[in-house]
Amino acid sequence: MSGTTSRMDIYSRHLEATARWLLRSIATKGGSAAYFSPLRGWSRPYPETTGYIIPTLLDLQPRLRELPLEPAALSLGEWLLSIQQPSGAWLGGLHPPSRSARLSVFNTAQILDGMVALYEHTRQSRWLDAAKRGARWLADNCKADGTWGEASYRKGFEPSYYTQVCWPMLRVWRQTQDTAVRAAAERALRRVLARRLPNGVFEDWGFDAGAPAFTHTIAYTLRGFLESALLLDDWSTYGEPTVEALERLVKLSERYAGRLPGTFDDAWTSNSSYTCLTGNVQVALCLLVWEARNTDLRLVSAAAKLVDATCAAQRITSPLASIRGAVGGSAPLWGRYMVMQYPNWAAKYHCDALLALMRRVETEAR
Repeated sequence: MSGTTSRMDIYSRHLEATARWLLRSIATKGGSAAYFSPLRGWSRPYPETTGYIIPTLLDLQPRLRELPLEPAALSLGEWLLSIQQPSGAWLGGLHPPSRSARLSVFNTAQILDGMVALYEHTRQSRWLDAAKRGARWLADNCKADGTWGEASYRKGFEPSYYTQVCWPMLRVWRQTQDTAVRAAAERALRRVLARRLPNGVFEDWGFDAGAPAFTHTIAYTLRGFLESALLLDDWSTYGEPTVEALERLVKLSERYAGRLPGTFDDAWTSNSSYTCLTGNVQVALCLLVWEARNTDLRLVSAAAKLVDATCAAQRITSPLASIRGAVGGSAPLWGRYMVMQYPNWAAKYHCDALLALMRRVETEAR
């Protein structure tokens, strides 16, 4: 019991430090800065990740009562409402947007996550109204083959990690019962299912066609399927196809003591010269989501190793406030993912993984 208590104390310190950093990332009258760079300072706000930071802040508030996390979440929501486009979508990129900024499928979907969370928290209809408009824009622009075309992240390329678009759409569907939104999400999910290889890889689950994928986008792909399977209550169609990849990641987390290689190609050949810390904790979350359906302490152990490795790479006592509690894109910091930067989404997912793991450990200790 003392060992568990000690580990939980460590997790609590890292959780609070990371939450405080997220609060520092929020600009006055704006969103959360995309990243902090020791060379260039804080970036401009990033609407996409600001959107999915909102549910994290709300989830953390009951455990970190002394921090103003709920007010911050509400403030971020107000800012996102103020920049929603007439179509219901949001623009891609940082804010203020560039002249070439386009409406974005991925950014819009991640912001839906925040809108639904605020509606569930407050029951105020304006949050759900914004989410409905965004989800209908996504549904109306999703083609018969499950692609989005011009509003995709990169023109001419529809990545497999767009399962992470489907999950927020289905969260809106659960609240509104808009069948067009569900149908579009399932079209996109089926398109990615067709890309599954015999070794469990989903082709094009990275940022570039045919290129090795960061664990960040691998985890996006898998989590999108897992959460969609739960929302649709259809594990056999959308959950089971992820198991082979998840099992491989469990074995690799054991082999590398929680320091997963930064990228994998379609044959699972890896680049182990660095770890993508965001991917590390996102994979931990995938394992915990799966384990909640299928009790298996082996999965909890693997998730703990991934979280522990990320904690070990995090500085929570730095005299520089902009680094204290931040999570680097890579370990070492000069690795290939978000080189020499501390992204806000790494901190968001670190908080999510820490909180999920702590809750799981607490249930085991009862």
